[in-house]
Amino acid sequence: MSINLQSLPSVYALLLVDVAANWQVKPEQLLADLGLTREMLLEPQRRISLEDVNKLIIKARQLTQEAALAIYFGQKMQISMHGFIGFAALTAANVREALIIAERFVGMISSLVELRVEEGAEKSNLILTINTQLQPLRELAVLAVMFGFAHMGYAATGQVLTGDVEVDFACPDYLEPLIPFLPAKVSFNSQINQIVFSSTYLDLTLIMANPVASQLALTQCEQELQRFGLDKPFVAQVKALMFDEKMGFSTLEQVAQRLHMSERTLKRQLAKYELTYTDLVEEARKQKALDLLTNSQLSLDDISEYLGYSDLANFTRAFKRWTEQTPTAYRKSLAK
Repeated sequence: MSINLQSLPSVYALLLVDVAANWQVKPEQLLADLGLTREMLLEPQRRISLEDVNKLIIKARQLTQEAALAIYFGQKMQISMHGFIGFAALTAANVREALIIAERFVGMISSLVELRVEEGAEKSNLILTINTQLQPLRELAVLAVMFGFAHMGYAATGQVLTGDVEVDFACPDYLEPLIPFLPAKVSFNSQINQIVFSSTYLDLTLIMANPVASQLALTQCEQELQRFGLDKPFVAQVKALMFDEKMGFSTLEQVAQRLHMSERTLKRQLAKYELTYTDLVEEARKQKALDLLTNSQLSLDDISEYLGYSDLANFTRAFKRWTEQTPTAYRKSLAK
């Protein structure tokens, strides 16, 4: 089984749809162009490509005329929507354990977001990396995660948690009048995206702390990591670096450069897991093809080009090798 890390679980799109409903925007107004319905977003295994999520955000902004959707999105974010990861964090003993869980398992949700916790004597940092240049998705993701953590922190501890926020972009016009009301001091045009907070927060006990429940959820998370091959951090890192929404699939040489290693070393590291770079690209292309074919508005030529094939015939041969049917036959089977 494989998972397309260049996507998000549909629950996040569902939250955006529900937030937009506050401006009397109907789900069908938002989703029709993507060939989706609200009922489809309720399917537990459905995922939405980052490109489609970006289109959804743009459409939501147009229909609501509210540029600050990220703020409302973050405020509505619930820990439970993150599945077993959220439940494991919610039932952890304290904030420290909850953040460690988030840092370790966030890659199961998507390669869009990476978290890193740096604990200091007086101040600690939650560092956020967003792996896309798609706008407004990138900006929304940064702000939604920042506000989401503040909101979820209160829900988990029962206390208002404050800190300093740093983001790597200029202050948007819509955010300026809201700054006095934000739960943290925000600095713009910083080198990184991070939340700086008192280290005393790390020892705060969570309201729903339950060692048995947390361990059960952690066991499930570990099983999911193994199922998706994400128990291999190096492999997950390569997967996150090998595809760019604008440039497509990178070469082995390009990924090696981003990892600051030689091509030979990259090959050797992957060989430890009995993998080659070609294996990873092939797996990613297959999953992307399956996802893209669900969008009836995309032609087979568009999908073939997006996946980096020189022509439709090569894509068809590859797809038939993966699934024993042609892309056309697969798409027809989805309509039944």
